[in-house]
Amino acid sequence: MGEKGVVGRNGRAAAASTLRRYLLPFRIYSVWAEHRVRSEQPSSKAVAEACTSRGITHQYNEPITAATIAEHAADFERRWLAVIRHRTDAAAQSR
Repeated sequence: MGEKGVVGRNGRAAAASTLRRYLLPFRIYSVWAEHRVRSEQPSSKAVAEACTSRGITHQYNEPITAATIAEHAADFERRWLAVIRHRTDAAAQSR
């Protein structure tokens, strides 16, 4: 991972096992963000169903539930707003 610039706090290459824990929330967020484009408050149930239809599951093929989405919704919204703010700032600078 270090050759791709992914390093930990100590400056050394981040271990794959460290990064693995972030993969599932990122995949779920990607689906949530698609729904967020269409609605200010994406339905947790609809996002969970979209995850299921795409084969995104917890460990041992446990399905992603609406409760899982609801648990992460505040963090997803925080990320969404940060990305939107960044894009807005970048667009303003390019003018």
